[in-house]
Amino acid sequence: MSPSTAQTSWVDRDNEEQEWMRGRTMRPPVHRGLYLKRRRKQGNAVAIETPVSRTRRIIAYALTDAGGQVDHTMASVRHLITRHGYDVVHELIDVHTPHEPLARPGWLEARRLVSTGFADGIAVLNREAVSVRDDEYEEELRWLGDRPALLLLVIHEAAS
Repeated sequence: MSPSTAQTSWVDRDNEEQEWMRGRTMRPPVHRGLYLKRRRKQGNAVAIETPVSRTRRIIAYALTDAGGQVDHTMASVRHLITRHGYDVVHELIDVHTPHEPLARPGWLEARRLVSTGFADGIAVLNREAVSVRDDEYEEELRWLGDRPALLLLVIHEAAS
């Protein structure tokens, strides 16, 4: 085999692998917020298609600064839940810290309630209430999608 043929073969294999990876991860070359929004909407569509014989139960979740008030935020989240025709089953609040979602007791409780079937999803003000880091946010979307559970946002990813 000539050197040019070997090089072409390697390039073709690399291109095929890259095409496969792009298809598997669904990461188009667009704004990351739009990708995350699409991923959340796809997960929500699956959760909505899953039949339930009752009104869906959603957890209202908010972050606050130390000593801060969350009345306005929680009111917006509650309004979103009722606007969709769902029931608010629990309200959870965490003090805003730079910690990942799994280091916050309120978020962990929300996950526990979803995983045990007590709740059908979580509603938040914006994606930053879940995580400011894309990889952490995407992991939470994946976790919710595996249940399947809803993640409702008052302010969508692309708008933030």
